[in-house]
Amino acid sequence: MRQIALGILLTAVVAASASAQTLATPSFTSALKGVTFTAPVSPALVAARALTAAAAPALQAPAAAAKKATVLVGADIPSTYYFRGYRQESDPQFTFQPYVDVGVAGESAAVNLGLWNSFHTGSLNDAGAGYYETDFYAAVTAGIFKATYTAYMYPNIDSSTIQELMFSVAYNDSESSFALAPSAAIAFEIQKSSGADKGIYLELGVAPGIPMNDDAKFTISIPLKFGFSLKDYYGGDGMGYFSGGVLFGVPLNDMSEVHFSILGYAFPGDAMREYNGEKGSYVVSGGFSVKF
Repeated sequence: MRQIALGILLTAVVAASASAQTLATPSFTSALKGVTFTAPVSPALVAARALTAAAAPALQAPAAAAKKATVLVGADIPSTYYFRGYRQESDPQFTFQPYVDVGVAGESAAVNLGLWNSFHTGSLNDAGAGYYETDFYAAVTAGIFKATYTAYMYPNIDSSTIQELMFSVAYNDSESSFALAPSAAIAFEIQKSSGADKGIYLELGVAPGIPMNDDAKFTISIPLKFGFSLKDYYGGDGMGYFSGGVLFGVPLNDMSEVHFSILGYAFPGDAMREYNGEKGSYVVSGGFSVKF
């Protein structure tokens, strides 16, 4: 039975996760020697509301039940398609990467299923691969731990499906005075083209947020990532890439947001420099997401 009281704080938080995927390096050779993908990282949509009872005794309205299932749709438009240091298109023009994610929350764990796609109008389209990639993933999250299975399909380049199993941890320290949002992931390639070596990838990252006023209309974070090869992932390089930049998130309402980022990439190893034909590069990206 609900009690009549002062100072009861009810907070409903809904966080949607886009396909923060981790992809395998494919074994086939196209216009580029490898295919990887930059996971669209959409800032979580968070809605919170605090209700306090009036000073005089009164019945408090019942709290709305938290959603058990959510659907997130969105898209990203990067200037260049990179993943873990691997450049995907030699001469990009317009790149469109739509996705859909369905999440179901349980008592102790959450399950997400999703599809991610990449469409190109540049040199990949000229080579007959404008419809470049479709990925399916399934993930289970319990606390800070997450396990993700991903199948990567390249219908106009190779008929084989690359499969990967990734284990990751992400710590939410947003209440800290100096939040870093540390994360780590290890990914195992479990299926590649016949005869190709299966690699193991390690990623370490932080994404410190810039403190903002409570009435700020946007958020700013500084994502930093380091990618390493534990086995057969970057040729002879132990460290494949470093990336860092700035991510701006702009909530439009409780259901939707837009985001913009500028990320720089550096390739310390000889193999990745030769693969990309450069010591470093940068990517400008924008996108949006809507949660139902």
